Formats: sequence, structure tokens, C-alpha cells
Amino acid sequence: MSDRFDIAAESLQTKRLRLRALTLADAASVFSYSSDPEVSRFTLWAAHASEEKARDFLAVLLHPTVLSWAICPEEDAGLIGMIFLHSLSRHHRRAEMAFNLGRSWWGRGLATEAARAAVAFGFDRLLLNRIEATCMPANSASRSVLMKAGMSSEGVLRKSHHRHDGFHDMELFGIVRGNPSER
Repeated sequence: MSDRFDIAAESLQTKRLRLRALTLADAASVFSYSSDPEVSRFTLWAAHASEEKARDFLAVLLHPTVLSWAICPEEDAGLIGMIFLHSLSRHHRRAEMAFNLGRSWWGRGLATEAARAAVAFGFDRLLLNRIEATCMPANSASRSVLMKAGMSSEGVLRKSHHRHDGFHDMELFGIVRGNPSER
């Protein structure tokens, strides 16, 4: 069984957001916020030094093993961030969620809104049993988003993820189908 997604990222609508399929044409918009060291402070990727690096990053996210959405505010067609499902296991009906958002959009509940939509899509359309996410324990904003999206902290994975500056602990969050707080 292939662990590729067999459907495309469908457009999703929330109260304030439109999530649409991410494309390579989004490179300039992604670079505009991904070049900010504060945005990449808790990510596994370094701040993008060029639009070409942003395009390379997008190319990875457009692989069939990743289901990626551009996060767009309803009143504006511009991309302000992205959210994606990856690490699909068809056998276990499980995937991992990750997201990032431009700094000027932080603190408005938009990441939570996008995360709730991705979780609902995972359960309703992909029929997943479990959705996981990780974040660095010091990333209180992402921890808050994940908990508001209905996920529970399940512990710390010690030195489990590598990035440009070494290995890092990651806090594991999860939500399972039928969890009353999943939406």
C-alpha cells in the first residue's frame, strides 16, 4: 500500500479563511514571510535566504506524500501561511499535521482555524483514525494552536528531530477519531 495521498488538497472554507491547494506560483508569497528568522525560529527549516529556497521548499510540499494548503484570509487572495498533512500511514490511518504563518498574522486565531479545518478534512475526507503534530516544547504559540484544535500532549520525543543547528526535543500531540473535542 502506498503512503501517498490519493486525493488533492481540496479548497476548504472557514469563517475567516480560504485554504486552497499550494502551488509553486506561491514561492514569492512564501518567501515574503519564510525569510523572517522569527517565523523559522521553531521550525525544522532555516529562514529562506532566497525565493529559490522557498520554491525548493514548496517542491517538497507538493510531492504526493504531502497534502498542502495555502492559508489565505477571506478578504484577500494573498497567502499568509501554509498547513499540510504528511507522513501518511494508510495501514494505521494516521498522518501528521504541520503549519506556519507569517508573523504579521500571529495572535489572531488564524492558525487554530486552519488547523481545525485540516483536522476535520483528515477525519471526514481521508477517514484517518489519528492525526499527530509535533512542536518544540518552547513554542508556546504552536502548543496553544494544537490544543485549541483538540489535540492532547502525549509527551516529549527526546532529540528526535534534526535541523541545521542540531537535534531537538519535540513535544508530540495527537487527536483520534471520535474525540469529542476534535472540532
